[in-house]
Amino acid sequence: MERMIEIGGLSDELLNRLDERASQVGVDRGSYVRHLIERAVAPPSSAASLAELLGPVHDYTDAHGLSEEEIEQFFTEQLTDSRRGRRRVDESGRHTH
Repeated sequence: MERMIEIGGLSDELLNRLDERASQVGVDRGSYVRHLIERAVAPPSSAASLAELLGPVHDYTDAHGLSEEEIEQFFTEQLTDSRRGRRRVDESGRHTH
């Protein structure tokens, strides 16, 4: 059985941002809010799938029209930077972490 909830105290600015985000991922406001609620109340173990963890990344890349190549380049650069940071060696010759 579906229920309806009413939320008071939302500013026009917040509603505009909500509509903008919903539009970016290609859904209406109600569907987007429903998705947010479902995600917020999901058991912690259900967030373990990689697809769910990467959901916001997929939403962002879809909304901004990034190509597979651009996404791959971004993640490659981030991974390289992260590895470079872990491999830095301090003055005594020990690896820093």
